[in-house]
Amino acid sequence: MHIPLKALRFFMLAAQQGSFKAAAESLFVTQAAVSQQIRILEGSIGCQLFDRHGGKTVLTTQGELLLPYIVQGFNQFEQGLASLSQSSNPNELRLTTFHSLTSLILIPNIDQFNAAHPDIHIQFSPNNKLDDLASQNLDIAIRRGKGNYVGLESRKLVDDDIVLVASSTLIGEEPPKVEQLLSIPLLEDTSDEYQKAIVQFLAKCKINREQLNISLRTSDSLPLVQYALAGKGMAFVSRALVSNFLADGTLIELLDYRFETEHALYLVAPSHHFSFAKVQHFERWITKLVAQ
Repeated sequence: MHIPLKALRFFMLAAQQGSFKAAAESLFVTQAAVSQQIRILEGSIGCQLFDRHGGKTVLTTQGELLLPYIVQGFNQFEQGLASLSQSSNPNELRLTTFHSLTSLILIPNIDQFNAAHPDIHIQFSPNNKLDDLASQNLDIAIRRGKGNYVGLESRKLVDDDIVLVASSTLIGEEPPKVEQLLSIPLLEDTSDEYQKAIVQFLAKCKINREQLNISLRTSDSLPLVQYALAGKGMAFVSRALVSNFLADGTLIELLDYRFETEHALYLVAPSHHFSFAKVQHFERWITKLVAQ
């Protein structure tokens, strides 16, 4: 049986990202090209790997059975290549993480890492999606999630929850009451997890959504935090992203509200990347940083 390696790779990425479109974007090809390679693979092995209905694409039982073997195979390829090239770039750490963590945590503190490891240069690749580390030639990622990334090792950095915050200059010295919050603009995160936090908050405070004074809506945490810091409203945000601002009093928690979540910050990479000296140095540094 001849199965094109290209088709196997397209299948793996489509399965990992749960979308032909997302796989196409990471591969810099069209969605039609991904569909074609999946059809070639399904024809070669004689079974259907994806169910396509209602605009969604999910793995069939056969697809779920096949995926771990394909991931393991490509990891073996990558490890073999890494064994040849690991020393070719020991002084450049290629890191991807989401925009808000890059801007709010890494860049403001990166001088500490540079001072401790002047021979290692960090190359940032901000991206709100989990890049295919191999194809993008990346060493490691930091992600906020549940740590279940197929074919990759995840190491928890810190647990997280969602808190309601605002600038101390906006709130003043006296903690506001619930009715006072209704006049403060809400900087709303439209992501599912944050919407659940808002729903819980409304129920707890016995207020209606229509009473909220919404001034900005986005699924990107970075502008929400930036607007909150500028005193333009209150926002439900990840505590991990704003812990330094809470510590220095720039932002304050409102009503001691917090929404417990299963999400945490993780270091994510193929297992063998954690044996790289540059990755080990970065892991020790970032672990200490977020613990503070």
